[in-house]
Amino acid sequence: MATTSNQQWNDRPLKILVVDDDELFLDYITWELEALSCSVAAATDATQALALLDVQTFDMFITDWQMPGMDGIALVQRVRSLHSQDRFLHVVMTTARGDSETVRAALDAGVDDFLFKPLDRLQLELAMASARRNVLLHHRLQRRNHHLAAAHRRTRDAYRRVQADLDAAAALHRRLLPERNVSDGLRLAWAYRPAQHISGDTIGVLPLRNGARLFFLADVQGHGVPAALASFHIHHRLTQLAPDSPDAMVRAIVDLNREIASQNSESYATLICGLLFPHSREGWIIRAGHPPPLLVQPGRIEALAVPGAFPLGWFTDAEYEPSHFVLPPNARLVLYSDGVTECSDRDGNALEMEGLCDLLAVAVNEPIATMVRTVEAALSARRGRSGFEDDISLLALEMIEGVKTGDSD
Repeated sequence: MATTSNQQWNDRPLKILVVDDDELFLDYITWELEALSCSVAAATDATQALALLDVQTFDMFITDWQMPGMDGIALVQRVRSLHSQDRFLHVVMTTARGDSETVRAALDAGVDDFLFKPLDRLQLELAMASARRNVLLHHRLQRRNHHLAAAHRRTRDAYRRVQADLDAAAALHRRLLPERNVSDGLRLAWAYRPAQHISGDTIGVLPLRNGARLFFLADVQGHGVPAALASFHIHHRLTQLAPDSPDAMVRAIVDLNREIASQNSESYATLICGLLFPHSREGWIIRAGHPPPLLVQPGRIEALAVPGAFPLGWFTDAEYEPSHFVLPPNARLVLYSDGVTECSDRDGNALEMEGLCDLLAVAVNEPIATMVRTVEAALSARRGRSGFEDDISLLALEMIEGVKTGDSD
């Protein structure tokens, strides 16, 4: 296609406008150009030339230097200021003067080439060849720019569609986050900061029919869309299965592990999942490759003794056992992803669990939401303007004294 188009430009006659106040010379150069198969328009002064340029397009413009009224230099300057940049116009000046000052002035005005009087045919053919070559190069450049502009528009439109999809996915993920309100004596707070546009972490707190609360925090390997889709699946399946007893929780996680492992992909997820019965403050937790939960109390912060098991997706026949715990009065249960403890400062030093405990201790007597915000702000300060390298998620739970809880039957 491009070769055919270029050949058409090579084969078509050059369209040339000639302006000269010497009608005899004008007739001569017009005859020579037409003999060379050019399409020629003639003008005897600048006014006529400008009028023709206003209604027609030309490939080449030949003007005399010295003319009454507007001279060649002024005319070239005017033509250059008015001529569209979308089309190339090869400007040639005819003159009997060949001194360097004359040539420099003409070049500054926008002249591309010169024809020196007395004119011979070889000069004219060379000027035409130069004009044709420049016109063809400009045509090629225009085509290339057109293709680049079209490709840019397609890329921009595709980016906007992808961005809209990512925005929708991010909004969907955020809608999965639990509400920050008091429900049946349970109060919670969370921090959720994706490293990229969307996160591979997911947080869930679900009321069950027997009065218990199912809570979980999953961290899918990697970032971006694949991790987000996997974490969405985990959230959906746990919500769908809604295990309301330790045994049911084991069955749910075993099934979920088999689903992920059977996909024959390298994807896997760490998960901490638990049940809390508000009426008795008792609960059970399963930890699948996830950092241990923290029991936060005034004057004491410790990791719960919850044995770890393999992450989801590693082994099809992996086994999971629930661990019993009790949430004492004035205590908080804190779950977190490894993005929290691995959050590094400007020197590359990770926060570690000890650092997280120190941050929690600073605000242990504050409301639970303030405590979580304190940790989140400290993590942001560690990273500065660098942004998070891994998804950040943290969930804190506490029982409220004096609030009647549901029954266990």
